[in-house]
Amino acid sequence: MMRDRWKELAERLGSWKYVLLVGLVGLVLLVWPTGQSAGEDDGVTEEARLETLLSQIEGVGEVSLLLSDSGAAIVCQGADSAAVRLEITEAVRCYTGLGADKIEIFKMMEG
Repeated sequence: MMRDRWKELAERLGSWKYVLLVGLVGLVLLVWPTGQSAGEDDGVTEEARLETLLSQIEGVGEVSLLLSDSGAAIVCQGADSAAVRLEITEAVRCYTGLGADKIEIFKMMEG
């Protein structure tokens, strides 16, 4: 009985049955859980990844970073150098897509 219903449905769909099957498989793959949250890479946050990148720029030194959808605040040892500030701004801009006016850089306290 059920088998007859499936056969009848397959006959009605005709040549579209393969297109629908591929679409259904694609939809299942899109919603399949991957085990990772969006924006996480093995527990490493976007901020931590960017902090690691920025600390590799010559003259930056120790760095802390806070990101939001509306901007970035960076505190680093080398913030008193205009060249370092420019390189940090460019790196953050490239990574986040934020405009330079949304990126603030501050000098880290000594000690």
